[in-house]
Amino acid sequence: MTESTDAGIWAEGSPLTRQLAGYQLRSGQVRMAAWITEALADRQARVIEAGTGIGKTFAYLVPVLTGTDRVLISTATLALQDQLMGKDLPFLQRALGVRRHVALLKGRGRYLCRYRFSLAEQDLWFDGRGALGRIRPWAEQTQSGDLSECTGLPAHPELITRITATGDTCLGQECPEFKACHVLKARRAAMEAEVVVINHHLLFADLALRGEGFGELLPGADAVVVDEAHQFAEVAAQFFGSTVSTRQMGLLTRDLRVEMQATGGGDHPDLMQAAESMEAAAQALRRSLPEGERRFAWEGTASHTDFAAQRDRLLQRLDELVVGLEAVAERSPGLAQGLRRAENLRDALMQWGNAMAGEERVHWLQTTRTGVLMHATPLEVGPQLQQFREQRPCAWIFTSATLAVGSDFSGFLHEVGLDAQTPCLQLPSPFDYPRQALMYLPVGLPLPDAPGYDAAYLDQVRTVLEWSGGRAFLLFTSHRALRHAAGMLADLPFPLLIQGEAPPAQLLAQFQQAGNAVLLGAASFWAGVDVRGSALQLVAIDRLPFASPDDPVLQARLNAVRARGGNPFRECQLPAAVITLRQGAGRLIRDAQDRGVLLLGDGRLVARSYGRTFLASLPPMPMTRDAGAVADFFATLRTEEQANDALTGH
Repeated sequence: MTESTDAGIWAEGSPLTRQLAGYQLRSGQVRMAAWITEALADRQARVIEAGTGIGKTFAYLVPVLTGTDRVLISTATLALQDQLMGKDLPFLQRALGVRRHVALLKGRGRYLCRYRFSLAEQDLWFDGRGALGRIRPWAEQTQSGDLSECTGLPAHPELITRITATGDTCLGQECPEFKACHVLKARRAAMEAEVVVINHHLLFADLALRGEGFGELLPGADAVVVDEAHQFAEVAAQFFGSTVSTRQMGLLTRDLRVEMQATGGGDHPDLMQAAESMEAAAQALRRSLPEGERRFAWEGTASHTDFAAQRDRLLQRLDELVVGLEAVAERSPGLAQGLRRAENLRDALMQWGNAMAGEERVHWLQTTRTGVLMHATPLEVGPQLQQFREQRPCAWIFTSATLAVGSDFSGFLHEVGLDAQTPCLQLPSPFDYPRQALMYLPVGLPLPDAPGYDAAYLDQVRTVLEWSGGRAFLLFTSHRALRHAAGMLADLPFPLLIQGEAPPAQLLAQFQQAGNAVLLGAASFWAGVDVRGSALQLVAIDRLPFASPDDPVLQARLNAVRARGGNPFRECQLPAAVITLRQGAGRLIRDAQDRGVLLLGDGRLVARSYGRTFLASLPPMPMTRDAGAVADFFATLRTEEQANDALTGH
């Protein structure tokens, strides 16, 4: 064991532990740090599942900071990027007495674009100009341009697109603000740093040498630490696929209007007419599909005849717009970029839906209230990821709290293209689940697909909420079920917070402040949400989180497994649902002092043989089917809390 992981670093009384209030030595954390150190030395690929409470972030940061390797740390969320840079890395550098050059690099869309900000201010059509005035002082003073620093930035999606650039809209070296570009500064800092905090999207961009990344980060790296690795394959599928949307066409029309204003384009009224005709054709394309938000496969069948005709009309309008832009493109870098965007949209729309021979992609449609997205998604990304890693040999370390099904890592290894012999380490949570938690499976509920299930389930939830005094996350596998529950529970005597009625961060702040709130959430609240203390003492999950069998990508993947003689349920659907359930259940106990109940309403956990797979993958908390045991659990918890309050004078 090296100096970075020996007992001196982690033992009580060390410089590190002296500055960690309430620190307790955790053998799992020490073992994980040792494994990371070995992987860095051997340039190996390793997989580590570190249960909640292990302290995995410090376990990989300590070897990184006390070593000499150049390391990329990739996360799935902006929140973790900001936590690493704003809290964890500065603290550890001070505590360990080390000084490594650390940099943060986010995607282009998270930095202020000075040029597009000035264009937005000039656009008389933009109704958000008042908000621009409020953030201008920050825009003039910021050194980083990182939007996370702008406390006055409103949650206004159109405003964000106005003041940031994408790969499509960035003017590059032709931009008047190129020398002051915040993205360029961040990239230069990342190239000079020894430790770089990025995200999965940027990592894939760098792998593919695309413009969003730098194309030079990975070749100089000795190691890549992939945190939140359970999302790695999903992000890869998005990145290695392609999407063309009607929204992109609307944004192009908007940006062309601003550019024509700025360049005095009154002598070419036909150009804006062509852009508006293209946008109208995009809206007609949306109207050719059923109303509502749906996802469905494109089969090129007769049922999509009107859609195909509308797509042909849209292609014609894009061709006309390209011709019009060719006549004015030399007037400004913005118009030249507009021409490239129109050409790219035309080419992407022309290619979408035309599956190439041997192409292992699924072409599918996604409708929103006002638009349509046309996706082409690879069935598997493992082979591509394996190829990229082999071309850039360095240590690859994948870690998360949920990677295995039981003790089986094979599904994750296959997803990310790792060899079946890759070393895997599973470290259980150090929390005392038998004391801290109770799992409750109510008796008598119908199975989830039976009539009356939702009402019966919510009756059970309502009863347990009385015992818990609110303090609950109610997690749902569909927005339909969430909306139904919101209506049925509107009369609860506790603050009711509903996903979609405010930004997630605001809902969480309200939840913690209230102390007895009930939060109803769907997908985004199943993972990455960390609420510690007595504000959360009940997590209720309505159904086992199997992905919708109507999902076109899942359908295609199941068909591919079936075609090669595999078992689609066992190989695809069950492992994914187990990992998701583990994520949702993991919201309950986040600290050694937390206590609470996990309520699972899906009777298939005991009525179906595969239920054992789910139960075996959950933390080792005792299970009961007795409502009285749940009431007693909360009664005991209230008594203990009252006794503690009396001792502390609260």
